[in-house]
This record gives sequence, C-alpha cells and structure tokens, in this order.
Amino acid sequence: MKEYTLAPVTSRESLHLLGGLVQTREKLLDFIAGLDEEDIHHPVQEFPTIGGYALHLAQIEWWWNFVVLRDEGISSDVKERFRFSHKQEIPAAGGLEKSYILARLGESRMHTREFFYALSDQEFRRPDLTISGGSSDEFFSPEWVLHHLHYHESYHLGQMNMLRQWMNGQREKWEHFNTPYLSM
Repeated sequence: MKEYTLAPVTSRESLHLLGGLVQTREKLLDFIAGLDEEDIHHPVQEFPTIGGYALHLAQIEWWWNFVVLRDEGISSDVKERFRFSHKQEIPAAGGLEKSYILARLGESRMHTREFFYALSDQEFRRPDLTISGGSSDEFFSPEWVLHHLHYHESYHLGQMNMLRQWMNGQREKWEHFNTPYLSM
C-alpha cells in the first residue's frame, strides 16, 4: 500500500502547504539532475528550452517574493543575476551552466521558505497584498501566492517533461536506416 501526503503535518498551515511546494521542487531537481548540458539547452521547435523554463521558475518565485510578499522591488543586481527582461516571456538560458540555473532556483526558494516560516496562520490567510501597477481592487493572500507558485511550478515541470520526451524522439539514432538493404 502506498500513502501520499504533502509533508509531515505541522501545526501551521503555511508550512504544510509549503511542504507541497518543496515536494514539487524535489521532483524538478531530480528531473534536472538527469539531464546533461546539451539536454538543458536543446531547442525543440519554438518552445523555450528546459533551462529557460527552470530559470523562469526561479525568476517568478523571486518576483512574487520581493515585489508582492515583501513589497521591496527587484534590484538591478538581481535583475542581472536572474536575467530578468522587461518583457514577460520565458528567457533563453543558452550558455548558462546547469549549476547556475540550479543556484538561482535554490536562491529564490530560500527566500520563499524564510518568508513562510515567519508567518502565523492568520497572516497566511489575510488578503492584503497587492501588485503595483495591477488592479486596485485585487488583493492576494500569502496562501494564494504559495498555491500559485505550486501550480506554476507543476505546470512548467509538466512542459519540461514533455520537451524531454520530444527531445528523445528527435535525437534517436537512426543509422540503421542507412544500411544497404534499405536502399534496394
């Protein structure tokens, strides 16, 4: 019999939901660990690369942490380090080493964990966060942000898995079709 749980249940809801996000990240890290540098940057049609998706996850998590949860904004140093662009698009991560991308994922996750470890359940559910430049009648709770990060990471992890399957099909070795018997 298999049992599936988010994480060891704690007395705080924020940490319980964070446990689900941690498990999703562990799946992402296991997935990336099985890839080589070529896989991370291998283009498939006009989709972003796996490395691009992974860097995007780090960027978005950093953005929610510092623009919405902490209302601090993003420094120019961080914009450069995370390769933020002015457009909302998944970045090209060409030329970036896998370790660089993993470091950005770890860095953003560290701040997520720090933020949610410090919240009470009441603060966790209070919808008093806004997005500067967004609608003035939209308010977000840290609970919603954590749910959104989990959904977002799961969604892109699925896309990365799909890309990996397509890459395997594209890179099959078909030399056996070049035998003299097939050209008769």
